[in-house]
Amino acid sequence: PGGRAPAASRSPRAQRGRPTGPAAMTAAAAALVTYATSPELPSPQELELIEGIREASQTELQALTCKADDVVGDLRICRFLRARHGDAKEAGEWFREFLRWRVESGMDINRKQVVGRSPEDFMRWFAQRRNPYLPMCPYGGRNRDGHVVWFLHQGRLDAKKFVEHRQVSKDQDLKHLELTLEWMLWHLDTLSRREQRMVYVIKVADFSGLGAEGRKLPIFVPEFKAFMQDLLKGMQKHYCEHDSMFVLLNTPFAFRMLFSVIKLLLTKRQVSKIRMFGDTSQADVRSNLLQILPEEVCPAAYGGKAEVVTGVFPFATEADIQEWYQKRHLLPVETVDDAAAAAAAAATPAPP
Repeated sequence: PGGRAPAASRSPRAQRGRPTGPAAMTAAAAALVTYATSPELPSPQELELIEGIREASQTELQALTCKADDVVGDLRICRFLRARHGDAKEAGEWFREFLRWRVESGMDINRKQVVGRSPEDFMRWFAQRRNPYLPMCPYGGRNRDGHVVWFLHQGRLDAKKFVEHRQVSKDQDLKHLELTLEWMLWHLDTLSRREQRMVYVIKVADFSGLGAEGRKLPIFVPEFKAFMQDLLKGMQKHYCEHDSMFVLLNTPFAFRMLFSVIKLLLTKRQVSKIRMFGDTSQADVRSNLLQILPEEVCPAAYGGKAEVVTGVFPFATEADIQEWYQKRHLLPVETVDDAAAAAAAAATPAPP
C-alpha cells in the first residue's frame, strides 16, 4: 500500500470474520484483537525514509562490530520510524542514539549470549538467570495472529526483596533483561522476514496480589523504582515498537482510578494498545482473554490449558528462591555459535 503503514490494524481473524470457537467472533470480541500496530512490511515511502536514516547514520554504523539485519536492517529501522509516527528526523535521532548505546554498553558483543537461541533454549537460559522476585515469562508462545506472548505478574513482584536479597548486582539483572529484549527483537525480525509481515509482542500483566503478603508497593521502594526507570527508558528507545498490545488483568480499584488520570497523559495510540480486564475468575473475562490468547498458551489460572508458564506459574517457592540465591552468581557466560544460531532461526515454530 502507498504511504506510511497505518498505525492500527485489525486481526486477520477479525478481518475475515472467521470463528475462533464454537461461535463466530462478536463485534465486541473483534475489538479486543484490533492491534495498535500494522502488520504491513515497510511501504515504498517508508523504505525511502529508512534509506535516508541509514545514510545519515553512517558514522554510528561504522563504529558497530555487528551490523546484522535485526540491528540495522530495514525492518528494524522501520520500527523506529513507526514509533516516531513517521517522523524521519526523530526516528533517525533515536536510531543513532541506539547505535551509540550498543557500542558504549557492549551489547554489540554481549548479544552473542542470546541471539541464535531457539525459544526453548532461550527460555532455559532465561530461567537460570531470572530474578524470582520479578516474575515474568518473555516467551509464552504465539497467539493465532502470530504475535509472541509475554507474561508478567506485577502482583507477585517483591520490590524490597528484589533490591536486598541478591548475590549479583542490580546492573547484572538489568543486563539480563536487556539481553532478553535483544533476543526478542532478533526473534521478531526472524519471524517477520520469514512470514513477510511485521510480528510484535502482546504483554499480559497480572496485578492480583499487589501489595499483599507483606510485599511493599514498588513505587515505595526507591532503588527498585530507579531500576525500572532505567529499564523502561531502554525499552522505549532502544527496543521501541515491539509491543502491539498490553492486557492488564485483575487490576485493583485504586489502579483503575489512577489509570483514568494517567490516560490523559498518553497518546491516542498508546491508549489504543491497552486492554484492561477484570477478575480472571469471572467467565466473561476468561472468554475475552481467550479471544486474544489460544487455550494452549493461556495459563490455567486464567481459564486456559497452560499449567506451566516458566517464570510466572507456578509461583516460586522458598526452595526455588534459595536455589537461585545459591547458584545465580556462579553461572558462567554462555554464547551461541553460528551453526546453532542458523539452526534455531530455521526451526522457529509457527503460530497455533
